[in-house]
Amino acid sequence: MSEQKRELTKKNQDFIFQFKKLLAQNSKLTGEQIEGIVTEVENNLLETQGKGQTAAQIYGTPTMAVQQHLDPKRTAKKLFDYKFSTLALDTSLAIFMLFAVVFGLTLFFSKNASNQGAGIVSLLLIAALGGSIYTGVVLKLTPNPKAKDKQEPTSRRWVYLLMAVVAWLGGFLILGMLPQVINPTLPPVVYIILGAAAFGVFRWNRKKYGLTGGFFAISQLSQQARLEASKK
Repeated sequence: MSEQKRELTKKNQDFIFQFKKLLAQNSKLTGEQIEGIVTEVENNLLETQGKGQTAAQIYGTPTMAVQQHLDPKRTAKKLFDYKFSTLALDTSLAIFMLFAVVFGLTLFFSKNASNQGAGIVSLLLIAALGGSIYTGVVLKLTPNPKAKDKQEPTSRRWVYLLMAVVAWLGGFLILGMLPQVINPTLPPVVYIILGAAAFGVFRWNRKKYGLTGGFFAISQLSQQARLEASKK
């Protein structure tokens, strides 16, 4: 273990261990090349951990860090390089999957099989609304290096956030009260199947547009954009 590695926090040390292991397993790099990449990542973590930044905030997972070094073209895209529709679809699908599974399990164990708030139309519209609002807010609150105008003041950004929360809650309540005639409740198993189908589309969309990250890719992209902005 190098002197640098001993200076890293425990979490960052674990990150480096997994990163080096995955790098060796998934590349044809020489030992010298691997050591050079690992040293570069260590140096970056040493510099940023003093500012309170963790490896997860900078690189995501060890797998994502390996992808970044082995396939730069795939991960070169930044938050504002993606279209709004691409990010909104990814976020909406994530919300749809979550709600479909929750609705399915809730109805499965519920005595009231006609739960009004679990209608399929409500689910689709809530996911689309939530995905669009969340995407719009993140893009609005994240520093955009391509924007000619300066970043908006903090007070205005808080107003945007408050408006988004109100819009989301209002939409959630209204859509949840849609009448059964236009918002039928499906059998529990159908919601589980729809959640699985949405997961397939979710994976396809990410593969097609090179999106990586956790459940909400836009959150990871926003973190990276904020970190880069703080270094300037």
